[in-house]
Amino acid sequence: MNFKLSNLVAATLAGSMLMGFGANAMADSTTDIVNALVAKGVLTEEEGALLTKGHSDEAAGQAKALKKASKIKVSDAIDNATIYGDIRVRYEDRQTTTPANVDVNLGRPRYKVTLGVKTEAGNWYSDLALAMGSAGRSDNADFGQNAGSATPGNINGKQAVWVKRAMVGYKATDWLTLEAGRMTSPLYITPMVWDADLTVEGLSEQAKFKVGDADIFLTGVQNIYAGKRSLSGGVPQATTGSTTAYGSSEELAFQAGGKYALNDRTSAKAAITYTTITKNPYKTNFGVLNTAANAFSANDLDTIDIPAEINYMATSSVGVRLFGDYVVNTSADDRAKNSLITAALNGSQGSDDTAWMLGVAVGSAKDLKAFEGNKMVKGDWQARVWYQDVGAWSLDAAQVDSDIFDSRVNIKGTTFKAQYNLEDAVALNFAVSHGKKKNTSYYAFGSGDMSGDIKNFDLIQLDLTYKF
Repeated sequence: MNFKLSNLVAATLAGSMLMGFGANAMADSTTDIVNALVAKGVLTEEEGALLTKGHSDEAAGQAKALKKASKIKVSDAIDNATIYGDIRVRYEDRQTTTPANVDVNLGRPRYKVTLGVKTEAGNWYSDLALAMGSAGRSDNADFGQNAGSATPGNINGKQAVWVKRAMVGYKATDWLTLEAGRMTSPLYITPMVWDADLTVEGLSEQAKFKVGDADIFLTGVQNIYAGKRSLSGGVPQATTGSTTAYGSSEELAFQAGGKYALNDRTSAKAAITYTTITKNPYKTNFGVLNTAANAFSANDLDTIDIPAEINYMATSSVGVRLFGDYVVNTSADDRAKNSLITAALNGSQGSDDTAWMLGVAVGSAKDLKAFEGNKMVKGDWQARVWYQDVGAWSLDAAQVDSDIFDSRVNIKGTTFKAQYNLEDAVALNFAVSHGKKKNTSYYAFGSGDMSGDIKNFDLIQLDLTYKF
């Protein structure tokens, strides 16, 4: 079949027009346009049929490809859903020296898995995540760790998976967000105070708005710390481990802070946070600190925390961050007196009521915003070094970072961390730290992977992380 030149041009234009239509309007639009061209004599009926068939085949192919790409189905009520997670392989070596000058080493390969899904439905959203590890501050498992009974054929037993997050959020206005459930802490906070793997169980309120050129944030958190309210015949009943906790204790935090862009290359961020753990109304103490036994007392913890940072793009692709944190426990004297430690019966001494850190980070980034958010892609690198000094009565040993200084307070020392991204989703991390006991009159409170009291602590970690 031979096309006339005019017909060929018209057919080409018609085909181009047909290609421009969306999949939802393809069938009707195609038929109408081709019929109109045939009616005006621009195309013959045979030519029109060929165009219609070709376009129908293309539409069918597009529909098939779309169907193939959308095998994961969600409820029609959900606007969108995002699956995310990570797999991390780690080798670490921990070493402590006890007060009796005995060296203790723990070297082990480890791994962890996290799998989650986030959804949105109008102004509502959710986050559900599963992870390994029953401990609140660690999702890790050791290679060769037998999760089942030590019986023949059960080598490298399967690991249990636990609920890490299960929360529902509501964007009440363009400046107010409410969350409930088990969630990531919404506070601007450092690992000296709060381990990144820890979650909040309760409620949070987050307000964000602008005042001039400053971004202001106000955050409230109501976290169930331990126990539950339960009455039996008028007598409160609740027992956790060897400590009777009549009723529940709540951790309440209130934060106010802001971020200010000094120029397109420099920004500053700071906040002040007041945190208190409520005492049970039926019991004067919730656990007691002593030299070895209960290292997780929640007594007399009323802290004021001031984290801050300054970010500066030294060049178009390299940023520098100066960061720090300062915490004081306003109830440290009572915390010391209630510890039942003879050396502390007169209250806190020296700087045992404070914790502070100061550090610097240098790394590559495409712009200031990416550097502020640690958004690293293939080829990016970052290095951080900081010093921290944590007094015996300053922080809750149950919440501080579980890796750096083995979940302990009454420790001071230096940490170096570095990261290099092999791909957007694949990163190598290296960490090394050295610390020692701050006040030798007290125990190095806390209970990490190393047992007993410690005088010195050293850590080396090498991670390979794949995120998706």
